Amino acid sequence: MRKRPRITPATREVKGEIVEDLMSLLPDDILINIISRLPLKEAAKTSVLSSRWKYLWTFTTVLDFDGITESSNCISDPTCIDKVLQLHRGSSINKFRLCLYSKDLHESEITNWVYSALSKRVQIFELELWPRLKNYTFLENCYNNLKSELSGVKYLRSLRLFSVNVTGEILEFILHNCPLLDQLSVVRSETLVSLKVVGSAIQLKHLRISTCYRLNEIKISTPNLLSFKYFGPGQELKLHIENAPQLVDISFRGVMLTRVRNVVGPITSCFPQLKTLELDSCDELYAQFSEHELPNLTHLHLRVATLNRESLLGLASIMKACPFLQTLIVQFDYNGYKVGRRRKVPRHSHQHLKLVELHGFLGRPIDLELAFYILENATTLEKMVVNRTNYSFGCGNAKDCTKLREAKLRQGVELLVL
Repeated sequence: MRKRPRITPATREVKGEIVEDLMSLLPDDILINIISRLPLKEAAKTSVLSSRWKYLWTFTTVLDFDGITESSNCISDPTCIDKVLQLHRGSSINKFRLCLYSKDLHESEITNWVYSALSKRVQIFELELWPRLKNYTFLENCYNNLKSELSGVKYLRSLRLFSVNVTGEILEFILHNCPLLDQLSVVRSETLVSLKVVGSAIQLKHLRISTCYRLNEIKISTPNLLSFKYFGPGQELKLHIENAPQLVDISFRGVMLTRVRNVVGPITSCFPQLKTLELDSCDELYAQFSEHELPNLTHLHLRVATLNRESLLGLASIMKACPFLQTLIVQFDYNGYKVGRRRKVPRHSHQHLKLVELHGFLGRPIDLELAFYILENATTLEKMVVNRTNYSFGCGNAKDCTKLREAKLRQGVELLVL
């Protein structure tokens, strides 16, 4: 009688045959790295594989509780979240993400989860609550403890708060006490009124503030910041930018167009170094650009609001201010704001412009006017993408791009009409 092979920790039985289990030969740290790439629910299922695997998942470096997508692989029940955090044996967490409907949640639960994550030296922290809990403010209840116990919070590299209230005082505390923090994103906070990112020791590189409607002041003075993105009302916002020599990427969106001059003024100090700029624009903006030059700007993204009787050639003054512009993206919006008066624009050779994208194109005379101006003056243009819209403003036919299609193009220019 044939002797039955012995099952060892490196083998397993499959359909009556003993096969070598190569995964079990790997060291624990590699297995934990693999488990950390699985959805949390799937990671927990690995505990049934063998006695060796039983607790490996509790050392996962990624805790992602996503209850908004309602995926079958998500753990989002408060009781389950408590249990996972209690079972977790790792000394550190690379990423902690809590994305939940907050209808049945209590502030104390969220505070405990946040504190647990911070005590594990978390590097990437994301908190998203739907709907926003009006009585919950991020870190408010454990703020005093953090002041004396910085061992956890100081490992933060990225902080993202979505639909979570947070104060400027707490954000400034984090900025000054997290030497590794290089990304900060705050979206839809009702308690953020003022934010000061000021200090030579602050290592923050990327700052994003969006739809914080009570915010009335942003002050930036830090030498390491690379990008600043803002979306929201700008009519009352006081923006101050100074001592930001590495700030090369600015996006300023959602601003009331009649107050756009309040935006351009503060960012002019960055014009010499900017490489990427995204703005909502109007005629006042064009006038201000004619007074400046952006010698390093290569990527320009503008959202313009137009009426049928207005001209888009005011954009030419912005293009002229960017002598090394390589990519131009224009998004047409039709919300009734004036863009500019009809004007004759002198020819100007845009010698570095290679890619132009026109989105929301209606095929109106003013749309075609801008497209032909670019085709005639961008001497090194390689590609123009025209993305038509189905939106009808009683002033054009989005499908009528015959004149543009029939335009005589320079050799090497590709025209793509979508």
